[in-house]
Formats: sequence, structure tokens, C-alpha cells
Amino acid sequence: MGKRSAALFGRRTAGITVLFAAAALIVSACSSGSVETVTVTVPSSQAQAQPTVAAPELTSAGSSAPSTAESSSTQTVAGSNVRITAKPAFGSKNVPPNDPVTITVFAATLGDVTLKGNDGRVIAGKIASDKGSWTSTQRMAYNTTYTFTGTATSADGKTTKISGKISTVNPKSTERASIQIPDGATVGVGAPIIITFSGKVTNRAAAEKALTVTTSAGSAVQGNWAWMQDEQIQANGPVQSQVHWRPTKSPVTGATPFWPKDTKVTVQANLRGVDLGDGQWGRADFTSGFTVGRSQIVIANASTHRLIITVDGLVTKNYAVSYGKESVPGRATVTGIHLVTEKYPTFKMCNPQFDYCNALEKWAVRINNNGEFIHENLKAAAAFGIANVSHGCINMGEPDAQDYYNSAIYGDPVVVTNTGGPAMSEKDAVYDWIYSPTDWQALSAL
Repeated sequence: MGKRSAALFGRRTAGITVLFAAAALIVSACSSGSVETVTVTVPSSQAQAQPTVAAPELTSAGSSAPSTAESSSTQTVAGSNVRITAKPAFGSKNVPPNDPVTITVFAATLGDVTLKGNDGRVIAGKIASDKGSWTSTQRMAYNTTYTFTGTATSADGKTTKISGKISTVNPKSTERASIQIPDGATVGVGAPIIITFSGKVTNRAAAEKALTVTTSAGSAVQGNWAWMQDEQIQANGPVQSQVHWRPTKSPVTGATPFWPKDTKVTVQANLRGVDLGDGQWGRADFTSGFTVGRSQIVIANASTHRLIITVDGLVTKNYAVSYGKESVPGRATVTGIHLVTEKYPTFKMCNPQFDYCNALEKWAVRINNNGEFIHENLKAAAAFGIANVSHGCINMGEPDAQDYYNSAIYGDPVVVTNTGGPAMSEKDAVYDWIYSPTDWQALSAL
């Protein structure tokens, strides 16, 4: 089938719906169209997915001002050499809730220290081995006043009480964040991790520092977060920020560092209390885990009119197909590394540019949000294995189309070459693999 009109439908659909979703987002048609996060070794038994934990939404409007907390304050106790330093300073307001709190004493040792909020919650902390300082080990809550109590004992045995207060920021607005891979899912070796914020993030470095990727592959797999262009993902919605993670180093052979098969991956987003910039603060944390499944890579060389399926490096299928007709402008299949993102037993193809709409096709596997699918099209059967005649999609016969459909999962790479068409670019929806590892690293905010 043919190409979806860019003028009619735009570059993206309303978000990226993956194979795990229950419904399609839009009816489309075939078309063309300096710090690195290092993975940490985790035994497979410890790398299982964790449930997502969401914090309750804030209902009261408050301050979006940056912290007015002083960096520290020092108090000298009269009649002794004892000095007590607090960071942030006692009396500080609008303190970011995820900032650590430290009490340090000089010419004395600490006794018990307590940091308690007016919500009744006590923030855990740890006294250093030399008993010279106490540091919080839990994050505070928004819009809460915390009171310090404790004691410091000088060398001559005199005890001094420690007391003071700080208040955390009460944000006017908080942003949600979500991950596109459901907890416990299995994905293909090309699947990036995509975190989408409900609004625009301007303090990208702070947000990125709050995100961690841990894998069972250890140092064999390395990668980093990369910020994609901010977009109005939902029609008439706000501009939203997206940050993606993909490997830049992998034991997988070949030029592209896909995930190794059977890798266990855990994503930790500690975003609650993070200043995202422009008055926006992180709303909630979440943890999600997934597994990289078998390595199924589709070799789609349009010059051969074949579609070759490899699983774990071995050719398992070799289908006769037809690609986009490159001699007609706008009909050639886009070249580059596509990814399987959705699939439908039946799907209505529509492209007014080429005078068709509501063309119902079977076994449709979406590989690009510009309207490109791999799907059955019996009207093109005479061209399978011989010529490229489609409007941008990869057309297959029956039962081949159903056979491939049943094997495809979200994140499977489809490597398309020799189509005579344009290369995949930022105009496409999931274009992570157009970047070399070096170029990908440059997209990090750190």
C-alpha cells in the first residue's frame, strides 16, 4: 500500500504506542517519508522488575521559586570551642526535597540527631564513624517544615543541644514522567528506553542525574541518556521533553551495539523532588524492569526483493516481498534501522495523496510512524520477489505475512537498505539508531 500524506497527518502520531497497548492511536498508511551512564553488574535474580510506585499528586499551589536556602550556617557555642554547622543553613526556605541535609560539629562529637517533619515523618540519617557529622539518607517531602534536634558533646564532657528548622519548596506545578516499556515486558534487541515528561524540562542535567539504568550484562553493555527534540506529542497538548537510553557499547558483533539477548534491565527514576526548571518539579519516582528477548533482526535489502529474518545470528526465514516503488516520488521505503513498535491483525491504510483510503490490510506490523508497515497485500502478489511496487510499505503474501507477524515483538530492528529512498532522520518517530555511539553520547545533558 502507499504513503500517508505528511501534510494531512503530520510527522508524528499522538505519542508512541507500542505493542503492549490495547488500541491504535491513529489510522495511518504505508509511507516513506561528558559523563556517561555506565551499567552495573547485577545478578539476574536481583534484576527482576520492580513495581512502579507513584507518589500522590499535589493539590495545593505553592512556590516555584528556586531554593532560598543558604549553603550552610555555623553556630559557635558560647564559652566553648564547639561549632555546629548545618547545610542547608537553619532557617532556610524553599529547600529542594532531594538535597541531602548535613549537620557537622567541630571540637565535639555527635549524640543522637533527629530530623522530623511537621507531617510526623522522621527522615533517616547516618552518623559518620568519627561522630563528627550526620547526613540524611532519605529524601524529604515537598511543602514540609523539618525540625532538627540532637546533642553535641565537647571534649570536656559538656553537652550542647542542637536545634533548628528548614522548610522545603512548595511547587506550583509538578511533572509526571512515564516509561514506554511496561514493567516485566520482553522487548527486541533494538528497543531504546524512552522516558517522556508531561511538560518541558529545561534543567536536563538535574533530571538526567536522577535516572539510572542497571543491567545483568555488567560493564559489557554501556550507554547513556540522550535528549530528543521537545515536541507537542499530543494534538493540542503541551510541549513535552523526551530522553532516551540505548547502548553505545555491547558484546554484540557487528557495527551496531544492540542489546545482547536475554539481558535483564532495571530503570530507576528518582524524580520526586528534582528541580526540572522553569518552576516545574518532579512529581513521582518509578522503577521498571524488562527483559531483552531473542535477537531477531530483519534484513530488508530492497534490491533483492527479499525479507530475511535472522534469529540469534542464524537465518530462519527468507520471504519474497515488494518494497516501495522508488521511481515514483514519495513512494520509496525509507532507509535505515527501523524498529517494530506496533502490530495489528487488520489495519485500515489511508493515503489521499495516492487516492486511496480505508484499505483494510492484514497482519500489519508498524516499523515507522510515518506510515511504513510490513503487511499482507495480495494485490501486489505478482511482484513479490521480482519488483518493488508498493507505496512505501513492505508487502508480503499469505501465509508469510502472518508468519512474520507472529514472530515480531516491540523493539525488533528492521534494517532497510538499497531502496532509493530518503534516509531515516529526526523526522521519524524512533530514530535512535541513526546516531553513532559518539554522536549519541553528545546528546547527553551531562
